Amino acid sequence: MIRCIVKDVIVLAVFCWDFDGTLTWCDHLWSSSVQKALLKTVPDAKIEFNAIRKCNETGFSWHTPEKAYPDRTGELWWEDMNRHFYKSCLRLGLNEEQSKTAAEKVRAIIKKKENYFLFDGVYETLEHIKNQGHKNILLSNNYPDLKEVTDALDLTQYFEHMIISGLVGYEKPHPKIFEIAKLLYPAEKEIYMVGDNINADIIGGKNAGMKTILVHKGFDERADYCFDKLKNIKNIF
Repeated sequence: MIRCIVKDVIVLAVFCWDFDGTLTWCDHLWSSSVQKALLKTVPDAKIEFNAIRKCNETGFSWHTPEKAYPDRTGELWWEDMNRHFYKSCLRLGLNEEQSKTAAEKVRAIIKKKENYFLFDGVYETLEHIKNQGHKNILLSNNYPDLKEVTDALDLTQYFEHMIISGLVGYEKPHPKIFEIAKLLYPAEKEIYMVGDNINADIIGGKNAGMKTILVHKGFDERADYCFDKLKNIKNIF
């Protein structure tokens, strides 16, 4: 086990987990969801998938992580995204009514369980960490309703807390989102950020004073640990 002594009290480790690209992978999740919404609205629409992807290269809160938005979370976050999808649909050739209808369909589509695929070893690794007495929390740049997906994937049970950017108004690597996580466990000295993104997870985590674990991306000297398989995380304790 990973342990440290704080005033003669044994403290176990906290593992902060990214979601997309770390625990799950998706096939162009947002662009695919927009495409499905478009086709549900205008079944004969002839729109290139790359054109949809181009529209989604900007417009999301995680594209500008330096900007805080604690006053635009939850339903307000979705209002902002619906405006983005509406404008994207107009750019793609739909009329105003079609664009409004399609934009409003994206939210339900994005949350469908079948969009998400688990990496090998997810349940095994999370359960092992939990059984060893360590703490798992989810720390994700994501939409406010993510818990509905973790419920559907049977993942919620492994997390003591879920810090979702769309609920708190900060995106990794913004220092504030890491601060929120650390304040949950002020006594713990061993806090790990586990993720696949060098900037958001590894550099962001290091700047916040966390140890870092890079997964699925090979070796990178900027991370404290690098593992291609999630279950190998168990080797560090």
